[in-house]
Amino acid sequence: MSGLRDQGLDVISEGLDTLQNLALDMNEELDRQVPLMDEIGTKVDKTTVDLRKTNVKLKKTVTQLRSSWNFCIDIILLCVLLGVASYLYNILK
Repeated sequence: MSGLRDQGLDVISEGLDTLQNLALDMNEELDRQVPLMDEIGTKVDKTTVDLRKTNVKLKKTVTQLRSSWNFCIDIILLCVLLGVASYLYNILK
């Protein structure tokens, strides 16, 4: 009976040794991964800031283009309106 118990304890001990080795390997891998994840986080933060700056610049550019485009449309519509008015003036004259 004592021999079976010793064998069982030996099997449990080997299993625990294996688990300990796995845990140590996982810890080493995590120690290697943490700096990489920190670097990725820093790059993501920098990229986010750059994207926000770019979005602000793009918004300003679109606003400027839209206002100049609206000005062009206003001039064209004014010319068309003057053309229609002069046509009607000539017809009614």
